[in-house]
Amino acid sequence: MKVLGITGGTGSGKSTAAEYLISKGFACVDADQIGRELTAVGQPVLEIIKNELGAVAYDNNASGNGLVLDRKALASAVFTDEKKRIRFDGIIHGEMIKIIDRKIAEFKCRDEYRGILLDAPLLFEAGIDDRCDAVILVTADTETRIRRVVERDGISEEDAVNIINSQMSDEAKIGLADFVVDNSGSTDWLKAQLDEIIAGAGL
Repeated sequence: MKVLGITGGTGSGKSTAAEYLISKGFACVDADQIGRELTAVGQPVLEIIKNELGAVAYDNNASGNGLVLDRKALASAVFTDEKKRIRFDGIIHGEMIKIIDRKIAEFKCRDEYRGILLDAPLLFEAGIDDRCDAVILVTADTETRIRRVVERDGISEEDAVNIINSQMSDEAKIGLADFVVDNSGSTDWLKAQLDEIIAGAGL
């Protein structure tokens, strides 16, 4: 069973593309979801984040170690300080990759799926593109991405630009991807591009 990677910067519409591929019969390993589970209330990794980045709060009613990730404080730290972003990625990625590998192995033992989708915004940055037989990069023009992030997250345009600028550029990713999908237009156009890719790749 082939593994199809899908990635894209914030506001590109990667999640919409992933949802469509899931509807076409792909099993999904969602790196973002794994990251959320690793940083859920009371998880051990929060102790490390607290000591190194400080972006946590304490709740007497919380489970485990009582720590709760302060996502706003974390975003403020990692999207404006490159060293902090690299350190946070280092804390999370090792544990995340172990879970991703396990989930891929589990899906490969099943035959009800047409393939496995590895949905990871930091696919290249985390070095897990080597798990994939092919990679789709979802892109959109910068203006569209900024508008989507502002509407989705309720933040300022300046904050949206800072987030986009903190990520690996589309230009760098294009050279690493097997397929590039432009999601600046309609959902129907996005789906048509994805249909062409999975048909042409024999997925």
